[in-house]
Amino acid sequence: MTETLLQPAKTCELHIHMGGGVFAEDLLDLAREHYEYIDWSLYIDQFEQAYGQRPDPVALFRDALEHGQLDALKEHYVYGDRDRGDFAQFQAKFNMAICVYRHWWSALGDQDEIWRRVIAHHRREGLRYVEYRSMAPYDHTQADAFVQFHQRTARVIHESNTPDFEARYLISLPRWAPLECYHLVQRLLDENEGLVPTIVGLDFCHFEEGYPPAGTRAFFQRLRCDNELRPGRALDVAYHVGEVYFDKSLESAVRWCHEAAELGAIRLGHCTALGLDPAAAVARRPQAHELELVDERVAQIRYDLRYRNDLERCGVAIDARALERELDNLADWPRDEPIHRAYAPERLADVRRRQDLVLNRLSELGVVIETCPTSNLRIGAVPDPQAHPIHRFLASDVRLAIGADDPGIFDCTLADEIEWVQRHAGLDPAALHNRLGDPRHYRCGQHRT
Repeated sequence: MTETLLQPAKTCELHIHMGGGVFAEDLLDLAREHYEYIDWSLYIDQFEQAYGQRPDPVALFRDALEHGQLDALKEHYVYGDRDRGDFAQFQAKFNMAICVYRHWWSALGDQDEIWRRVIAHHRREGLRYVEYRSMAPYDHTQADAFVQFHQRTARVIHESNTPDFEARYLISLPRWAPLECYHLVQRLLDENEGLVPTIVGLDFCHFEEGYPPAGTRAFFQRLRCDNELRPGRALDVAYHVGEVYFDKSLESAVRWCHEAAELGAIRLGHCTALGLDPAAAVARRPQAHELELVDERVAQIRYDLRYRNDLERCGVAIDARALERELDNLADWPRDEPIHRAYAPERLADVRRRQDLVLNRLSELGVVIETCPTSNLRIGAVPDPQAHPIHRFLASDVRLAIGADDPGIFDCTLADEIEWVQRHAGLDPAALHNRLGDPRHYRCGQHRT
């Protein structure tokens, strides 16, 4: 009975990247006959930059195949607890898989086999509904390649559907060219009407630092118009935000989550900035979050003036005159100049109030937070399970979905993540089920007409 209660959460995966869904065993099998011919330069160079050592992937794969031991290979591929808090290190390990993928795509002309293995893994785990997302290694500057990549990926996902397994696709748009690549998605849908039921949404992921949600405003405006014109193929948006944000203040990181929701995203990935206690956040690195660019400070001042009444109702004092004077003072500063503002206890208390404000706003909007426990602990540099944002989220009214994110690289499953939450939140299955509900209620594309 207790196992049955959590089956909806354990069998519905709303946050997974296909490229991160390949486990070390599958990667070894994919490279079995090719590892000596693969161009490993991307992996080797970025691993050296991130970890200070130059790996030998050919030797790693040879040893794993000859001795049947995956420990050394996993050490260089799985992003574990010791790698915590550095997205560059995560990307460096991810690049091992990317090098294998590129060989399959370019030398072998086959990306389908990789995606089939990811899907097969989920079938074996017992998943019933999955929304996959993937980012093409191309953008609008290689329009045909962008369209072909997502067309082939969507087709594999489309063909995987059976009466007991339903899969859908969210196309990840590059943050640096959202509108341009969105036009290509529309071209893909125009040319492949049979894939419209499978392609249900869009996603923003990868490095978020340097790409504020405000930069997607024109994209969201165009999306709203297109969705109204063609409701039968309307696309929803999932948006990674507040995951890794050491380039800005805590206030700005909270603001980014709010802005992404107000722009129109129906699900927000991670949102660590809304759940991690500010005192824990600033303790993660020396002078963490004390520096941000003038551009971000200006955006934050304007936000505070706009939401002054809401902030004051939450207990955040807003000195409008002082903020307006600061805006005038910053008018002549270079936009990329860093500003230093240290944290004091009262400022940290104000950040907690800001977090409450935005969590309440997400709840009012019906926006879902996709929280990924292992990913948040490692990539998000959450210091320990007790500090995990999930506790703050569970105590709020915000809608929640639990995901595995990149299960192959984290070496975990969705069931592992659900059990982690149950264990560390101290909730019995019934209580956790009552709080989470059925995540299929939050799937993309369900409101198409």
